[in-house]
Amino acid sequence: MTAAARLKGTACHSAVDTFDIAVVQTGSRIGAWQQNIDAVSSEVRVLAAGGSKVIVLPELFASGYDLDSIDAMAESVPGRTSIALGELAAETDTVLVTAMVFRDSEGVVFDSSLVVGPDGLLALGHKRFLWDRENAVFTPGAQSGLLVDTLFGSIGVVICYEAGFPETVRDLVQRGADIIAVPSAFGHVRLHVWKLLTRSRALENGVVVAAAGLTGQTGDGPRFAGHSVIVGPQGRTIVEMAETVGSVSATVSRRELQDARDEVPYLKDLARLGGITETRTTENDHERNRDVRSAIS
Repeated sequence: MTAAARLKGTACHSAVDTFDIAVVQTGSRIGAWQQNIDAVSSEVRVLAAGGSKVIVLPELFASGYDLDSIDAMAESVPGRTSIALGELAAETDTVLVTAMVFRDSEGVVFDSSLVVGPDGLLALGHKRFLWDRENAVFTPGAQSGLLVDTLFGSIGVVICYEAGFPETVRDLVQRGADIIAVPSAFGHVRLHVWKLLTRSRALENGVVVAAAGLTGQTGDGPRFAGHSVIVGPQGRTIVEMAETVGSVSATVSRRELQDARDEVPYLKDLARLGGITETRTTENDHERNRDVRSAIS
């Protein structure tokens, strides 16, 4: 059965046995929205022709990452970016995940995750944990992480810096995420962090991490890390790019998710024991510490 047939013909995501995933890596020019959209659209069409059904795009790829021009970049939803990506998703029969500069009806500006599918908009979320200068131009979202149920499985979305918060990713996985999508504009100076956190979040949760980042440099702005990557549920890198523009894809089976969670049962043990501390009649930290001391004295 083809990937396209699975997506169109499956009524419940639990019946799907494989994930056909891809990440797109691109540079992004400020003030060149159409050029940015066209470049990514070309990659998406090639990936879709090869069977990819879930495609993660970098953070703010359409507008470019320029914190000094955020107000001019902000869009509503529906707006030109969400409409263009919705049309592309319908054309290619794919689910597309990205992050964009969003302005709500009250004029509040967010760095927002956007998920569109063949039938249009699936979900919109707002980045809660903002990196450095982002705090001066964006409003934090009410909740970190976005969970989207699709016909092939559940996608948890965290934007760039948010992937460094294990609590957010763990919450998404405990709520049913099969894939963690990470649209990013990660700084090259922290490339070692990017490589560590993408593998860690996958291993800790027995989940696939698909992280797509910007590459190159925007004007006099930061140099981006590139190294878009798909990590398997055992924490092993399946495919990883360097710093070139392009895309990579992978097919991961649901059996691999289950095998990884059986091999290292973090989730099962958390559920079995009800969390990281035993339920007691007191929540006094000093009492808990005294219990530990008495056990080892």
